[in-house]
Amino acid sequence: MKHFYSLILLFLFYSGFSQSLPINFEGDITSADFIDFDGGTAVVTTNPNPSGINMSSSVGRIIRDGGAIYAGSKIVLTDNLDFSVLTKITMKVYTTAPVGTIVKFKLEGSGPAVDIDAITTVSGSWETLEWVFVGTANNLNEIVFMFDFGNVGDGSVNSTFYFDDIEQVSGPTAPVPTSLPIDFESSVVSTDFLNYSGATASVISNPHIDVDNPSATVCQIVKDGGNFWAGSKIFLINPIDLSTMWHISIKVYTTAPIGTRIKLELENSSGSTSLDKLTTTSGQWETITWNFDGQAHNYDRIQLMFDFGNVGDGTSTSTFLFDDIQQVTGPAIPAPVPTTLPVDFENSVVSTDFTNFFGAETTVIPNPQIDANNPSATVGQFLRSGGAGYMRSKLAITDYIENMSTIGTISMKVYTDAPIGTILKFKLESSPPDQFGKEQDALTTVSGEWATYTWDLSNTDSPIYDVLTLMLGYNGSNDASANATFLFDDIEIISNVLSNGIDQSFNIDQVNAFPNPTKDLVTINSQNKKMKSITLYNILGEEILKLQPNSLSTTIDISNFSNGIYIAKISTSSGTGGIKLIKE
Repeated sequence: MKHFYSLILLFLFYSGFSQSLPINFEGDITSADFIDFDGGTAVVTTNPNPSGINMSSSVGRIIRDGGAIYAGSKIVLTDNLDFSVLTKITMKVYTTAPVGTIVKFKLEGSGPAVDIDAITTVSGSWETLEWVFVGTANNLNEIVFMFDFGNVGDGSVNSTFYFDDIEQVSGPTAPVPTSLPIDFESSVVSTDFLNYSGATASVISNPHIDVDNPSATVCQIVKDGGNFWAGSKIFLINPIDLSTMWHISIKVYTTAPIGTRIKLELENSSGSTSLDKLTTTSGQWETITWNFDGQAHNYDRIQLMFDFGNVGDGTSTSTFLFDDIQQVTGPAIPAPVPTTLPVDFENSVVSTDFTNFFGAETTVIPNPQIDANNPSATVGQFLRSGGAGYMRSKLAITDYIENMSTIGTISMKVYTDAPIGTILKFKLESSPPDQFGKEQDALTTVSGEWATYTWDLSNTDSPIYDVLTLMLGYNGSNDASANATFLFDDIEIISNVLSNGIDQSFNIDQVNAFPNPTKDLVTINSQNKKMKSITLYNILGEEILKLQPNSLSTTIDISNFSNGIYIAKISTSSGTGGIKLIKE
């Protein structure tokens, strides 16, 4: 009998964590039904302001106090949400946080999570916010609440959020799917677009017929208020297969400034992928191509976000014409090639060697600002356009940087028109990315001229670095303007001798290792000098093996080592150098 009651209690305990929509907090949900995370605390409490659209007695409350920028809480529903008919979720919200606070509504479950943002429009009164989930798969049953997403809460009234009446209601129906290519001459009409967050798409007569686009009909998107990610979405009958044709091209016309960011996102029920391109003209048609080489296949939605990163105002510079969406053949994206320090951009490093994240666009270009401080013909350009404050570009290097405790300093020339005091963040990282890192800020001391900046990256932990990460203009302008443009050149280590005795002048081309990567045995060969000693270090700089082969070749068994990167320090009569070994 005791076991029977235990089972009943266990059932009641777990069933308390499963609910269904609508939720009004009048007895359907208790404080115990919330699952808090990362600094968010949710309870059911008394309505602090029964007025206007919400006279309810009880509501939900989340207080964010410390933790993470995504702190919040969630509720688990009994059944998966079905958006085949009711495509929108609404929720009443009350807060004294400033107007424009982001409320992220996220759905999780057995399939890929889906999240959509809404923005508060009032402060100190109840309002109804809504989130549209057209096309969302029927495999999600967890509702995640993240108020003031992007900021760390402080427990104050501005980090306190009340919410009520969560329900699924009628919303936009799924547009009629179409097929690529799309030329807007017959098949696609205005109602085939799903608009969101302040963007409106419509099929119109081409107001700018010319030789670059003689089409009679095009599509127009106008951004007017809403959110900086406002856009429109097209659904496809036949999913896009990127296995052989990975380029998507679109003709675009706008009077927005050159360098306006256009985000193209491909979606399916399993996830999405997106790429950014910048306009190169203003006031004329141009063909822009996004290279999705290496991405997954079978995307059945195309999402267009013009001037991503900025809120539109409905004017001509927030108006975008586009036409002829098609899948075309084109070159693959070259894999980034690691380089060696110093980097001067005169012969080795090219644009595709940089890996960009969060909105950064880094390219190698002719030096547009040649002067006495930097007479180089070629430089790197770091452009910030509509991305995150922490946007970055990474460059892999072939010769690892070891034991920064004595090397200490890296220098680089930078040119920008941004104001004096702009943050230049430089970071060293280890492969795999972000496993180890050391970063430091430098502040610009001049504007409109080249200057040399240094970063003291001393690190007594002695990790091994092989990735340079640039975050220039950190948290500054991101509008592709002059203040968001940074030229850089001549990246070099101030010191040439590593603290562990590895001489960077050592010609490591005389030594090779194979197979590399390896699962067990690796053979190290020296072309013409006997190897006096081989010392193996892990990525933390810890010595794990030492040999004295006194020969031109030796084989090492690393089958019992953990997978990862190792450095072999090799001494010959010509000096001491190191090579990277990878255990897989």
